[in-house]
Amino acid sequence: MSALAVTSARRAMTSGVRGAPGRAVVATSLALTLLQISTIHASWLLAIVLPVQWALIFRPIERSEWAMFAIVGPFFIAQNYMALRAGAFAFQQQDFLLMPWHEPLLWMGWYLHIVRFVAPPAQEVPLSRSAWLGLLATVLAFSVFGGDVRALTIATSVSCAVLIALFHTRGDLFYGVCAVLLGVLVEGVGVANGLWSYPDPGSTPIPLWSFMMWTSVGVLGRRFVVPLAEWLASKGERHAQP
Repeated sequence: MSALAVTSARRAMTSGVRGAPGRAVVATSLALTLLQISTIHASWLLAIVLPVQWALIFRPIERSEWAMFAIVGPFFIAQNYMALRAGAFAFQQQDFLLMPWHEPLLWMGWYLHIVRFVAPPAQEVPLSRSAWLGLLATVLAFSVFGGDVRALTIATSVSCAVLIALFHTRGDLFYGVCAVLLGVLVEGVGVANGLWSYPDPGSTPIPLWSFMMWTSVGVLGRRFVVPLAEWLASKGERHAQP
């Protein structure tokens, strides 16, 4: 059996258990995660506790999900650092590169929750050139305009509109909506507990560009992160075969 067939078969099996009961488990894990980041103040301890929780709740972690972690962690370390240096937001605790130790792990966890909640698509989503274009537009929005709230809001709105213009199937929009709903919870808990803050959020504690960011997180998750992770996982499976 080819690596692609193995991946497809695994998807078929896992999608069958990721219905309503599976989503209830994801919601429970999310509630526990938000509770922990709002009550455990030691970042080093969160960096231990959170992965253990996710490993126990979501076991087994699939090869493609490990590949997803390898993509998401370094990407958000770099993306966060650029935004933090530009002054787009600030963490209360700054252990390395202006962020707490557990911050990259959180983004790995957020993506795991989104993918497990939505469930992977029945068919492969190809990693297209359009996905790279959408990624570039999103990265440039935060890299170039992170120091100006108004400019960042406009830039993220444009980059988000580009993503929706490129990808607007039901699956894309589902990923985007789920990511925004997740973002509302995460941002609400983080800002309310003083874990991070925005210098000039506007009329609400959470700026508009943050919702654009979470929408991009969802759409790019389906069109870039998951397909790239699947490709890396299939390459690893082929190399592992005797």
